[in-house]
Amino acid sequence: MKEIIKFELHKSICKPIVLITFIAILLMDIFMIFGSVFDGEPTYSMPYNHEKVEQLQQEQTSFAGTIDDAWTQHIRDVQDAILSNPANQVSTEERKKITQELLNNGLSREAINSPDNIVRFIKPEVLSDREFQSLEDPLVASGFYKSAEETGKQVAENYRSVYGGEKGEALASKAEKMYGYLSNGYKAYYDYNWGWSRLHAMQTAIPFTIGVFLLIVLSPLFSSEYANRTDSLLLSARYGKNLLIKAKIMTAFIIAIFSWLLIQIFNAILIFSLFGIEGAESFVQNWAVNPSPYAFTFLTSYFSVTALSFLGMLFLTSMILLISSLCKKSFISLVIGAVITLLPTTHLGILSGNVARKILMFFPTKIMIGIDYFKAFDAFYIFGKVIMLPVASAVVAAIILVVMIIGAYLNFKRHQVVN
Repeated sequence: MKEIIKFELHKSICKPIVLITFIAILLMDIFMIFGSVFDGEPTYSMPYNHEKVEQLQQEQTSFAGTIDDAWTQHIRDVQDAILSNPANQVSTEERKKITQELLNNGLSREAINSPDNIVRFIKPEVLSDREFQSLEDPLVASGFYKSAEETGKQVAENYRSVYGGEKGEALASKAEKMYGYLSNGYKAYYDYNWGWSRLHAMQTAIPFTIGVFLLIVLSPLFSSEYANRTDSLLLSARYGKNLLIKAKIMTAFIIAIFSWLLIQIFNAILIFSLFGIEGAESFVQNWAVNPSPYAFTFLTSYFSVTALSFLGMLFLTSMILLISSLCKKSFISLVIGAVITLLPTTHLGILSGNVARKILMFFPTKIMIGIDYFKAFDAFYIFGKVIMLPVASAVVAAIILVVMIIGAYLNFKRHQVVN
């Protein structure tokens, strides 16, 4: 068996197209780490900049800590010290002018002189200074527990209004429980985390790196035997019907696992060396785009995402094997596999509906990306139980990938018998 696997590995990998593809996706991966702007990135949407990294590291690590009353008060004290400093405020004449403009706009003098509006009388250069702007992120973070509570109420209200009855109540109660823990029992930690944020964001590139690589390498695994008319020769081989097919399948998974691990390790090393490794304990939620109900730190989130991504990679590999066993030509196998693999990454209008979105979440590509399953509260109500989307997707993927492996094995074996 070992010798057969070695032979299949050599036959699959030692091709110019495979080497070219590997170098191309590695270069693309590096380019995306350095230069891409990720709309769905939890915290930042900007390309790599060494000066910006150092600046944010210095500013945000100075406020690192558990978000509690004392931490929040410290942030506000720093802000108040800047705002209440007479040297940072406009002149008396300028203050009178601003006050009159506000009065003309309908604001009362009481509202104008409220401490909440003191920022109106601060010099523009102070407001644009990094000392003041560096407080924006921790001030937003100080509202973590309130945002969690409000999000939980909104999600629960939506489920009750959309579904109603037992299903709506069960889903709403689950959402309230998860967000309730975040708002009352969980202790969120604030820290600089651009490295971990970028590492999560790079998961969205997996279909265009590992996905494409596996398509190029594995699509010909069975179909090339048909095209080269060597499939009938395998029948006369001593172990053609069983060991050789098993060796091909094992070869496919060895290549898939190794390439997946390689890109994950490569990404982690390069990203942490550029963006820093700080922030493993910080919270992952960005309540505007990532209202996650899971009590994850960036570290535990990454473990969960990569575990799901690993399963998605196995799922994709089994799908490619099945398609290859069904197609008589490698090119057709490659095209069909590419369509199924890359379709979930497109933004076609027909795929934007709620039903289509839920269906796509069970595609191997989406599971291999992983991060979308933990960004919001998504669940199913099945047999009186609330099943969270990551669990449902993982179970379905595990079952289907086993079925597809068996299908690829039996299909190629039967084809040999026919010939």
